Amino acid sequence: MNDPDAAKQVLWLTVCIMAAFGLIVLVGVLAARSRGLSARSMVTKYMAWFVLIPPLLLPLVYSRALFQVVILLLSVQCIREFARATGLWRDRGVMWLCYVLTVAIYVPIFVGWYGGFQTGPLAAVGLLLLVPIARGRYEHMLQKVCLSVLAVLYFGWFLSHLAYLRNFEHGIAYTYFLVVLVVCNDSLGYLWGKWLGRHKLIPRISPNKTVEGAVFSGVSVLVIGCLLRPLLLPGVGVMLVVLLAMLVWVLGVCGDLVVSFIKRDLSIKDMGSAIPGHGGFLDRCDSMILTAPVFFHTVRWFHGA
Repeated sequence: MNDPDAAKQVLWLTVCIMAAFGLIVLVGVLAARSRGLSARSMVTKYMAWFVLIPPLLLPLVYSRALFQVVILLLSVQCIREFARATGLWRDRGVMWLCYVLTVAIYVPIFVGWYGGFQTGPLAAVGLLLLVPIARGRYEHMLQKVCLSVLAVLYFGWFLSHLAYLRNFEHGIAYTYFLVVLVVCNDSLGYLWGKWLGRHKLIPRISPNKTVEGAVFSGVSVLVIGCLLRPLLLPGVGVMLVVLLAMLVWVLGVCGDLVVSFIKRDLSIKDMGSAIPGHGGFLDRCDSMILTAPVFFHTVRWFHGA
């Protein structure tokens, strides 16, 4: 499928998916009301997508460079939220270095330089380790360096694989496929957990995540991935699609738990409050961060993208 065809399919599929989610939410609202429960949070989460989708979807379809800039800004925002939660933001010099290094990591993406994209993090870590030496001090620097390395690599470089994925042949289709599966994994996991959840998955880290929600969201992602294959990726084998869907399921849950344990350790509920019903941007894209690089390299290895 060429990019113009993929763009049309993406726009059409988005309308269909949002309508399907709307129907699911409507059923959930009616079920909640029948039990005398409030469904306000469910409706708020769904309505927030109408604000979140256009800034991501339109650049994806119409401009590769603009889409990559959007993901860069998302990385910077995630680093900012992480820094404010951990206290790293108080050191303005280290914060600005984290931002500059993150932008530098993205530069090879804009020009399609794979070697530079893979080696950039090495230079970033090296420069961050030199900060205490350049300052001639060591007090509290180990904590700052470790936090800044985590910020640049995890929230910067890991997430940047989503931006590089757009450079692939059929990049629109692959990127959209990944985003849809991650969103469905999160959203359906939440809905299945609300409806059927009885057993906590890891209660000390994520009190609201249930075994039933995780299992049924995995089945749902697998079904959705297979349904999307002939529409978005007709040249991709069924087994690869199944593998990609399962990776999204497992790594999506793990990525969510990674940010959850950080929040539990910091004794905070959300990383931010920018998105009603979702928390901060980091709370919204936590499942994508760990999934994007594995999805990226799996596609590159098996499909020669």
